[in-house]
Amino acid sequence: MLTRLEARTFRNLQDLDWSLGAGSHLLLGPNGAGKTSVLEAIYQLATTRSFRTRQLGDCARHGSDGFLVEGEVETDRRYHLTAGLTEGRKIRAVNGKATTLAEHLAVLPVVAWATGDAEILTGTPALRRRFLDRGILGVRPAALLVLENFRRALLQKREILQRGEGSITEELASWNGVLSGAMVDLAEHRNGFVERLREELARVLLELDLPLPAIEIRYRPSPSSTLSGAEEVFQSLMRIEEREIRRGAPLVGCQRDELEILWGGREIRSVASAGERKVLALALLSAHGRVLARAGRNPVYLLDDADAELAAATLSSAWKIFAEAHQILATSSRPQVWLAIDVESVWQVDKGVLRPL
Repeated sequence: MLTRLEARTFRNLQDLDWSLGAGSHLLLGPNGAGKTSVLEAIYQLATTRSFRTRQLGDCARHGSDGFLVEGEVETDRRYHLTAGLTEGRKIRAVNGKATTLAEHLAVLPVVAWATGDAEILTGTPALRRRFLDRGILGVRPAALLVLENFRRALLQKREILQRGEGSITEELASWNGVLSGAMVDLAEHRNGFVERLREELARVLLELDLPLPAIEIRYRPSPSSTLSGAEEVFQSLMRIEEREIRRGAPLVGCQRDELEILWGGREIRSVASAGERKVLALALLSAHGRVLARAGRNPVYLLDDADAELAAATLSSAWKIFAEAHQILATSSRPQVWLAIDVESVWQVDKGVLRPL
C-alpha cells in the first residue's frame, strides 16, 4: 500500500506531498487539472515508466530538465521508493540504494487503466502482448529475466537475417536453438497468467450482474506448438528458415503472440459499444488485480476517467467489483455520477493542486 507520495517538477502538478491511506480515493476535477498526472506519478514510482509516453522527458514540468517522484510503501515491511529523471539520467532506488528494475518492481505492484489502454481491446496485438507482460511481471517481477532473454535472442536473430550475406544457415540454426528455449519460457509465463486471469474474470463477471454475452479470452502463441516444448519450436523454426532468410526477418515467435478477447463468440471490436468495452476493461482490470492478490501481491489500482462512457447505474455496478481492493484511486470530471457510490476519500484537483473534499 502507498502511504505517501511526493512529486517534484512532474507534469503540471504543483510540487506534491500527499499522505493517503487504504481504501478508495476519488480524484475530481476538470480536464487538464492534473488528475491523470497524479496517477501517472504513482505508476512512475512503482514501475519507473509512464503509462502516457515512452519518453520520460515528457513527464518533466515545462522548463525543467527532469523530475523526481518518491513514496513510502507499507507491506510486510516499510520501503522508500524513488524514481525520476535528471540531466537525461534515469533514477531508480529502494531505501536510498540504486537497485535493479526487477527489485524495484517487487516493492509496489500496480494495475492501471488509462484512456489509451482502451485500445487493448480493439487495437493491435502488440498492445495485448504488453498487457500480458505487465501481468507476468506483476505476479513475479523476477520474470523480467525471461522477457530479456527472449528479446536478446530475437534481436540477435534479426541481426543475422538482416545481414543476409554469405551462408548464414549454421549461425541461424544456432540462434534458433537459443530462441526456442526463450520462447517456451515466455509462452509458459504468458499462458499461466491467462489461465489465472480467465478464472478471476469469470468470478468478476458474475459479480457484475449485468446483461453481458459470454466473454472468452484465449492465448494464441506463435507458433501454435510453442507450449509443446523447445524441440517442437525448434523444428517449427527450421521449417520456415528459408522463408525467413528470403524475407530478412523472423516470421514467427512470441513477438507475434495474440490474446484473443471474444464477445459472444465474436471479436469485441466488431460488436461491443463504447460503454460495453469500458465495462469489460474494468472487469479485466479487477481480474488482473485479483490474480496479483492471490499471488500475495496486493496491488494499487489506478483508474483514469473511471466513469467515462458509463451511466451512473452501470458505474455503480462496476464499482462493486473492486470491493476487494486494498487501495484504489480513480479519477473523474463528473462528480454527479458518484453521488450514490461509496467512496472513502474524495479529493479535488485543480491547476495541479490536490486537496481533500
